[in-house]
Amino acid sequence: MTSQASEITTFDDGALVLVRAANPGPMTLDGTNSWLLFSADFATAVVIDPGPELQPHIAAILQALDHRGATMTAIVLTHWHADHSESLASASRWAPEVPVYAVSGQFRTGTDQIADGDRLTFGSARGDQLVFLLTPGHTSDSLSVLWGETLLPGDMVLGSGTTVVTYPDGSIAEYLRSIERMQQLAVGSDITRILPGHGPVIDDPQHVLGYYLRHRQERLDQVRAALDAGDSTAEQVVDRVYADVPENVRPAALQSVKAQLVYLDSGATKN
Repeated sequence: MTSQASEITTFDDGALVLVRAANPGPMTLDGTNSWLLFSADFATAVVIDPGPELQPHIAAILQALDHRGATMTAIVLTHWHADHSESLASASRWAPEVPVYAVSGQFRTGTDQIADGDRLTFGSARGDQLVFLLTPGHTSDSLSVLWGETLLPGDMVLGSGTTVVTYPDGSIAEYLRSIERMQQLAVGSDITRILPGHGPVIDDPQHVLGYYLRHRQERLDQVRAALDAGDSTAEQVVDRVYADVPENVRPAALQSVKAQLVYLDSGATKN
């Protein structure tokens, strides 16, 4: 079976390119988004999330770089999940000596550990700079990238629906803090656009991030109510709180419920 070609979409007069992998599914929506950010002179570029180990996807990334004559100067990994990181296994062949910036030392190569607020310059113009924000929650190593007023949060924010807080790696407490931080930046107009790890571009970040916070609090209230009603296992809570979700999404719901139960058991109070 031959893998399908990845979809390539260009934004910002070519300074931003989306290469969407042909790996659709209940957890990946219409595919994993790899984002290519080009310097103002198109001489250099950074790849955010190289994606799954699919040769047509890697070829599409390299094609987008070659089309502009740009040199890849860095790869940034937003988190460890395979649909974002898997192609790093072959990066030594298609991106030799290119440093990989990641929170997890398992993936980080050619660079030091990332600290919140660290900056990466990838071109000579004023705007050719990224700011790293440590935003755990979806996973413990979730990393967001701020490029001007554009945020690339990996799977912390999706272009459609809401994200899962993975168990046991993710954390509801950290998730809420990270989303609140993003929302504060959006309210202050420091973020005017979100480029998610899956799904379409978000042009109203303040609205979407506000919804994320309300939705999570509503789910926590529903889980509390389920416990008060006598549910004692995560499976029972899923049956009650997520009764309307499709069967193929149930494993994700179960992870989120387990993470929510840990959060509530820690003594977290209703906001």
